[in-house]
Amino acid sequence: MHPVFLKLGDFTIAMYGVMVAIGFALGLWLAGRRAARERISPEQINNLGVWLIVAGMLGGKLFYIVFFWSDFIGGWREEGIRSLREGFVFYGGFIGAALAGWFYTRTNKLPFLKLADIFAPSVALGHAFGRLGCFFNGCCYGKACDLPWAVKFPPPHVMHNIPVHPTQLYEVAGNLAIFTGLMLYHRHRRFPGQVWWFYMLAYGALRFAVEFFRGDYEHHYLGIFTLGHLIAAALILIALTGHELSCRAGRPSQKQAAT
Repeated sequence: MHPVFLKLGDFTIAMYGVMVAIGFALGLWLAGRRAARERISPEQINNLGVWLIVAGMLGGKLFYIVFFWSDFIGGWREEGIRSLREGFVFYGGFIGAALAGWFYTRTNKLPFLKLADIFAPSVALGHAFGRLGCFFNGCCYGKACDLPWAVKFPPPHVMHNIPVHPTQLYEVAGNLAIFTGLMLYHRHRRFPGQVWWFYMLAYGALRFAVEFFRGDYEHHYLGIFTLGHLIAAALILIALTGHELSCRAGRPSQKQAAT
């Protein structure tokens, strides 16, 4: 656990923020390169990137406030406005960024699903860096276990000196695998949106599996399922539905096929 990247007097740069910034920068750079091959201006990617960053951060914070209210209030009482630097939920950031991307493409008359395909591998890569930041910060930790790869966080972590699942690293590895797969598949996609729906399906499955090892939830449904499980299941269903609808829309009609 190493939550602070740099501290100069009262000025502190959090390791989590550094990892997220690296992930955003690398993701935008790679998306710009893919966009150029699709004859989309890299400038449009950069402009959209600003929207995604702002909306993602706002969505992640809002999700945290709504669903982890007690933790938010506890942090506010302890650190005041400084507590706003921590406490972001990926699902909220994902939803916020997706809505911002849809609004931006509609406003600028750009193909949403085509751009979603371009950004999908970058989202997985950026998320891998974000989860690495979680590991340094000690959040999103796992349940106690006695496995050889278990990790121990130092005091004042709530699980200090107790071996736990490195769930953050599970997601780092999973997201890197998804990123690699999407990068290889991107040029072989058959219709707009296919890469995006594959990303949502793959991440939903990854998150659903990792949630069984998470140890930072107070409430469970039916004794074993978390809020993360429910949202991951929703992502999987949306991805399957979206893939089928996009496939039908991209399939040539009988009249077109006959000509």
